[in-house]
Amino acid sequence: MPQLSASTLKLFQECPRCFWLHVNQKIARPRGPFPSLPSGIDRILKAYFDRYRRQGILPPLVEGKLDGKLAATELTIGFNDASVKARLLGKLDDCLLLPDGQVAPLDHKTRASAPNDVSYTQMYYQFQMDVYTFLLERNGHRVSRTAYVVYYFPLDGELHRGFPFGVAVHRIATNPDHAYDVFVDGARCLTGPLPASGAQCEFCRWAEARRPTPPVVGGEVGAPDIPEDLFA
Repeated sequence: MPQLSASTLKLFQECPRCFWLHVNQKIARPRGPFPSLPSGIDRILKAYFDRYRRQGILPPLVEGKLDGKLAATELTIGFNDASVKARLLGKLDDCLLLPDGQVAPLDHKTRASAPNDVSYTQMYYQFQMDVYTFLLERNGHRVSRTAYVVYYFPLDGELHRGFPFGVAVHRIATNPDHAYDVFVDGARCLTGPLPASGAQCEFCRWAEARRPTPPVVGGEVGAPDIPEDLFA
């Protein structure tokens, strides 16, 4: 049973061919070095939030910016769908327990500057939040069908007094039904033949450009020019 996630399904939306190769053949897109700073910040943030979760209050960093309190729910959750023979797995950064008893996914993001408005979140993180809402719902939680994305970005300041960070919170509506539809389509794609590339997939265009040209003999069109005295 293939195990899919928000990131692999995002790949499916970008390019079914790259997705099929990634999951079925374990051929991943090439990637460069990944900066370690975001991972370090993420680790510190999670420890910081866990400390206040145990106290039953919101951390001062986001106090007044978020509703409710931090939930104690399991953050690594999955869903098996026997109808398409696939599993969807998610690893949430955090989860909010809202005043009405419903829950909503919470995600941490680091940026070089503050995002302009909520359209940035909708463009880049909407599907991820749809998937997390779907997983919470299918695991028996009462969901609000909303999600919160918290951005952390550096500010100017006296660095010897600590590195200052700004905080911005975006709240968006989520659509778990759409997440499930994409999951089903992706799972079914994996059982078929190698699909066509996505229309805008730069990786497939690069691979096609690197495909070796079959040798041509007999002076046909496309054959390389060979000097007459090459073997003289």
